[in-house]
Amino acid sequence: MTSPKKRVDPLFVALAVVLVAVAAAVGVVFFQLHSKISALQTGASFTFRYEIAPNSPDKPPLLSILERVNASSGSVSGQYAPGKLQLSFYQLNEDDSVKTSPFTRVYIDSEETLFDIGQLYTVLRQAVTDKLSLASVLLPEWSLGDYISQTQAAAVLGVETNKVELQELSGFTLSLKGLKKVSPSAARDGYRYYQFPAAADGSTLVLGFSTDALFSKTTPIHVLLTIPDHNVHIQLTGTVTSAKTVLSPPASRMSDEDIATLAQIRQSVESVWKMIQSAAQTTN
Repeated sequence: MTSPKKRVDPLFVALAVVLVAVAAAVGVVFFQLHSKISALQTGASFTFRYEIAPNSPDKPPLLSILERVNASSGSVSGQYAPGKLQLSFYQLNEDDSVKTSPFTRVYIDSEETLFDIGQLYTVLRQAVTDKLSLASVLLPEWSLGDYISQTQAAAVLGVETNKVELQELSGFTLSLKGLKKVSPSAARDGYRYYQFPAAADGSTLVLGFSTDALFSKTTPIHVLLTIPDHNVHIQLTGTVTSAKTVLSPPASRMSDEDIATLAQIRQSVESVWKMIQSAAQTTN
């Protein structure tokens, strides 16, 4: 005698199929995310629009410099190699397009941070001479080494070295180990966000990946970066592409003997700028 067959609930079958499909989809996304992060670990190129804001009323010195050249928001492009970053920062035109030449560059590795002060001075000088042609006589063209170290930058600005060093940025490890899925308040629709383990200085990095482009070579990324030592929060939106990159420290560097000259140049720029502002106020 055969026992009656048990009737399988079709709702249960449908639910099981859905759960299997969801599990498979999650597995595919996780695998693809792992593959993409693994690729980015070996090197990447990127372009972002950025916005930098202080975390308190006290403005950090680097942000004050950016505000002086109207660059607390703008565009940044660069390359990443394991433990190294090369960044080029661009101002925006009035129509929100990106200027063709960077206003400064920054090189970062685990040992040091180098700032392209020569390029920054050239841009500042051009901005001043555009308003006052006579300033070209008062402000000479740049003839020193282009890059200064974090120690030299701190000396010129009169701040502690940790207020200008950025090498902790090279210490973030793009690994799924310790990765935490989060839902930040600034999240964008269609993005999946993950927070990486904090760096030694407490800096936190949250990356948002566009789920529609996980299988593309170039991926839209939303970055939320907080750096306590610099009292800033940085938001970046753009694209990143895995690429084989070889980065080396820049060769053109300023000597310590020229730092006094740089301090004098900085005072000259500030004096001329105050003169321009005073003239503008008198005209108004």
